[in-house]
Amino acid sequence: MSWSRESVVAELKEFDWSLPDADPGPELSAYSAHYHLNFEDSAEALSHQAGYLNIAEFQIVVQRWMCPNARGTAVIIHGYYDHLGLYGSLIDYCLRQQLNVIAFDLPGHGLSSGEQATIRDFQEYDAVFSGLMDQVTENMDEGPASNLVAFGQSTGGAILINYLLKRGFTVNDCPFKDVILLAPLVRPVGWRKGIIFHPVVSLFMKQMKRKHGDSSSDEEFLDFVRSQDPLQSLYLSVQWVGALIRWMRFIEAQPATDVNLFVVQGDNDGTVDWRHNMKVLEAKFTARELFILEDGRHHLVNESRDKRADMYQRITERLKQTLNTPVSTA
Repeated sequence: MSWSRESVVAELKEFDWSLPDADPGPELSAYSAHYHLNFEDSAEALSHQAGYLNIAEFQIVVQRWMCPNARGTAVIIHGYYDHLGLYGSLIDYCLRQQLNVIAFDLPGHGLSSGEQATIRDFQEYDAVFSGLMDQVTENMDEGPASNLVAFGQSTGGAILINYLLKRGFTVNDCPFKDVILLAPLVRPVGWRKGIIFHPVVSLFMKQMKRKHGDSSSDEEFLDFVRSQDPLQSLYLSVQWVGALIRWMRFIEAQPATDVNLFVVQGDNDGTVDWRHNMKVLEAKFTARELFILEDGRHHLVNESRDKRADMYQRITERLKQTLNTPVSTA
């Protein structure tokens, strides 16, 4: 491998919202090639920019792809252990739907700063995301591209849930035209055991060796994450588990909203307690729509090609309604 995390970060400059395109340096080019983040075939005259923003005590690495005649802008939030480099299929899908894309690495993930794969409190994720959203809305041009669509996978979904409920948004003042949650986290599988043992474990351990589950039926993806992704954490943070436990209690105590929500959930998900989570989301988001992906596992943006096709087809149908603008065939 011809790049390292440190070399890519050192090459990046501060993100400039007024700059629609920037030639990547050799380190960023090598990183992009490794994660297949070159999308020349996804949209004509595609522009790309990467850089960092200083938000809430973190240096957050942000990337933006822009296409001509965009009918909206997708904001993508990845899951725990992930980073935006693993979201090529979702970025490609959005670009083909004529959506500009803004994606970033959460604190402690990917190229962003912070202790790897941990957080003191989930509200730190909220501070980063809300800080980013402030800049997005301040620098958004008027017109169709200002139609925001939020995508959140797993913990990314949890961050969106928190963002919406914490601020009491309603359908009339929500900043997003649509919110799409993919296998969203509310409670993980085995959460009862975590609540019981966490107070004891946290006295003696800072982290535990990570167990790689079969989060997808795509064996090529699983092999990549396990052996070819240098940005993966090898450990589960005990501190992160404690932050999650506190967050679960916070979310389940929040009042409901009528914000529109589209949830995609696999019925073979062994990571989140999805049956319970769907009941919580139905109660908290009274207008939510649910699509169960048959035999889908947890990492939906990296599921097998046929399952991703089913998921994206349903999302396409949804966007036809919420954006009210068909994809141009010209």
